[in-house]
Amino acid sequence: MNPQKLHHEILPCAAVTAGQRGAMYALFERCYDCVSRERFDADLNQKQFVVLLLNAEKEVKGFSTQQVITHEHDGEMLNVLFSGDTVIDPECWGTQELARGWCAVAARILRKEPERRLFWLLISKGFRTYLYLPLFFRTYWPCHACNAGPWIPMLARSIAERQFGNGYDATSGLIRFPNPCGQLKPDLADIPVGRSDDPHVRFFLKHNPGYADGDELVCLAEVSLENTVCVGRRWLNRALTS
Repeated sequence: MNPQKLHHEILPCAAVTAGQRGAMYALFERCYDCVSRERFDADLNQKQFVVLLLNAEKEVKGFSTQQVITHEHDGEMLNVLFSGDTVIDPECWGTQELARGWCAVAARILRKEPERRLFWLLISKGFRTYLYLPLFFRTYWPCHACNAGPWIPMLARSIAERQFGNGYDATSGLIRFPNPCGQLKPDLADIPVGRSDDPHVRFFLKHNPGYADGDELVCLAEVSLENTVCVGRRWLNRALTS
């Protein structure tokens, strides 16, 4: 698949036009079941930024909503970047433009408060989203191979309990909503032949067996040049120095 050439724009959520909101929701509804415009708008209104993916005609081909949370843990004040509703048009799968836009958002936060550590809170109900973690980070949680130590899981639990209350199950590390509020369409939730051979995909499926019903796996990684690898390190460094 040759994805369309896309570029990203980072907008305050208040600056998203009515037309863009409508296009974002239409794309979200095309890829997810059990979604409502009311819940979609509520999520967007709670966030501070949105990374929009646009083609040459300025059509919305993907987006990710972003919220910066200040969180105290173990006596330390931290910044947490929480990615909310996120989707890429399946016709554009393969593009990494959303990741570049996310790195630009993270770099803004790091430049603004360089003395405060930054963590990425990712809730994943699909293996493709989870795979951003091994693509970008040296250490993250949960992980089948890297040793995050006990502090990161404790921090993830602290943040998740604050953000999701009783919807978060600390034993499994999953968020389960009492009423369905968004799960991938069955054809998009299917695991392509051969992908389950990937140890990261196997790990995700083991730890989030109800992903197709909308269960979310709580994930956390520190965002720093020291903890990023390969393309993630290159893009974050470029965003920090641009």
